[in-house]
Amino acid sequence: MTSTPEEILLDQLDAATRMAQYLERSWQAIQQDVPLSAEQVASLDDDAIDRLDLFLGRFGKLQDFMAGKLFRALARASLEDTSQDVSLLDTLNRMEKFGVLEHLDDWLQIRLLRNAFAHEYLSDNAAIADNINAASRLYPLLARTLERCRDFQRRHIAR
Repeated sequence: MTSTPEEILLDQLDAATRMAQYLERSWQAIQQDVPLSAEQVASLDDDAIDRLDLFLGRFGKLQDFMAGKLFRALARASLEDTSQDVSLLDTLNRMEKFGVLEHLDDWLQIRLLRNAFAHEYLSDNAAIADNINAASRLYPLLARTLERCRDFQRRHIAR
């Protein structure tokens, strides 16, 4: 059975909403831990490490999902010609044009941060602290962007 672009978008919005709910729970759980210094990273107990690791994993997963699937579904459902959108940057530019992204540079910063998680080595406590603090500070931007996706869908796509 073939789904319409609108149905695919609604499925993607539902999935992103669930992911965001889990991320919100993780973000709330780490508030006792952040902001962190390099010295504090060195002395984290296992429970704190687990909380922070879960938050970072969920942050990266939601960011990847939004950039890789949700934004593209939103563009296709908008019925605009997306045939020239070959790169992530093309898609992000379109989302900024739609008003879904507040500022393209903010999303690029989130993307670089997500990449840093993936390549972070556990021996650099200062980098670990910086990345955790940045993710905690940027988390609300992910939530606002998801809400802007929902708003765009309601205003421009919902029939």
